[in-house]
Amino acid sequence: MRLNKLSVHIPIYFLLGGLATFSLEPYKLYPLIFCFSFAIFGICKTSNLKHVFCLSFSFSLGWFLLGLYWVANAFLVKSGFYLFLMPIAAALLPLFLSLIWCIAFIIAKLISSKVGEIHINIMIFLSIIEYLRGELLNFPWLMPGNFFASQEVLIQGFSFIGSYSMNFIFLIIIILPLLIIKYKRQSILPIFLLLTPTVFLLMKSYYRYLNQPIPSHNETHLIKAIQPNIKQEIKWKKILKSNHHQKLIDLSRAKHNGNYLSVLNIWPETAFLGVYPRDKAVIKDLSQKFLNSKKNEFLFTGSISTNEGNFFNSALLLNSKEEVKNIYSKQVLVPFGEFLPFRNLLPRFDFFENKIDFSSGNQNKAVAIKNYYKFVPLICYEILFSNLIFKFLDEETTLIINITNDGWFGNTIGPIQHFQFAKIRAVEFGIPVIRVANTGYSGLVSPYGEVLEKLNYNEDGILSFNLINKTNGTMFKKYGNYIFLILIIYIFTINILSIFFLKRNFK
Repeated sequence: MRLNKLSVHIPIYFLLGGLATFSLEPYKLYPLIFCFSFAIFGICKTSNLKHVFCLSFSFSLGWFLLGLYWVANAFLVKSGFYLFLMPIAAALLPLFLSLIWCIAFIIAKLISSKVGEIHINIMIFLSIIEYLRGELLNFPWLMPGNFFASQEVLIQGFSFIGSYSMNFIFLIIIILPLLIIKYKRQSILPIFLLLTPTVFLLMKSYYRYLNQPIPSHNETHLIKAIQPNIKQEIKWKKILKSNHHQKLIDLSRAKHNGNYLSVLNIWPETAFLGVYPRDKAVIKDLSQKFLNSKKNEFLFTGSISTNEGNFFNSALLLNSKEEVKNIYSKQVLVPFGEFLPFRNLLPRFDFFENKIDFSSGNQNKAVAIKNYYKFVPLICYEILFSNLIFKFLDEETTLIINITNDGWFGNTIGPIQHFQFAKIRAVEFGIPVIRVANTGYSGLVSPYGEVLEKLNYNEDGILSFNLINKTNGTMFKKYGNYIFLILIIYIFTINILSIFFLKRNFK
């Protein structure tokens, strides 16, 4: 490949990566997933490693740049000097993630001359890279397998094999046509071995969707999700704090009919604009303005907390007796958003002086509403991590509550993508998820990924519903990511077999 030809291919591969993101929510132009097929086909045909790097990097950059552009919107909210950091933030994260994907393509290219078939090697190593990206780098955002979460039947697959394994299914679908084109009739056995579990999963997904029961509720417990829609630009202005609190109180006072054993009010992340326990009296006073002291009523709200000089992004559970029953602190923090890596190397920069670095919490117990039910508390970004949910689960856990504030990202695809993770987690564990956001999207998601109640972006309001019952469990909940390991072994075995069925007879 000549240099001038490469310079033509680089923008084409970038365009393919960008177009592929339109197969995801909110666009859902499903055929565009085959942009992956065209890109992988071209990368596999390239013999020069430098060209493999350039083409795979260009495709990956298109995928991550167009899929994560919304991250830079936070710098529009935090104006001033931070505005100049926006182009850097918009570029650095996609650049870094693109380099990670390049590793998978280069390894596949290097070993395919000795072991296995290059397309299957790409399938294996890209899936492993995506697993490591989620587990080690704590950033499983924009994984290819999330494509299946956009469709009500396909999302059921997550209940069987989980999100990391769904990357395998995605890659099988886009790579099978390439094997057919390249090897024709010689590819029958490998294709059969790859296609059989994929078709079986799709059939099981359809069966699960078709046979889902009508959502059942425990009518003795009421839950109220409050979305105040307070703009991030004015959220922390001191003169407006009392107004913001009053808006939350007014929404929480919405009347409800019925004699419930418990009523749980949920406010979003950092909805209480104070610091606990410094402002303990303030939050107690606010909660008593709408909690009925004669009944079992509760407030679960986001708040900043402090302990021994450390600050935490936390959530407080208060009851109607003015007692703080539980404090949960976020465990998975967002770099640059909640803490500044290597802060000690930047002591002279004034624009970092007033920034608070949050510390990680370590609580792994579900939060109890008396002896009625328990829920898994997750703050914002933590909804991305199934391994974190596993730490909380016990037999009495019936609900996942995710409080968040996506006001930083405006009316972009970011909050939509974030809400999609609530649907994935609900299906994976067969447990309903309640998502409560400051500016949207808030909603109730059934164990089958169906959005039963929803408040859209830039909408203030309240959702009231009875506690929805969970399912009897899912295969993923039982076996977790051991399923991913089994899939690696299975596809690696097919890869070894391909030496005999494909490469040995391929002319």
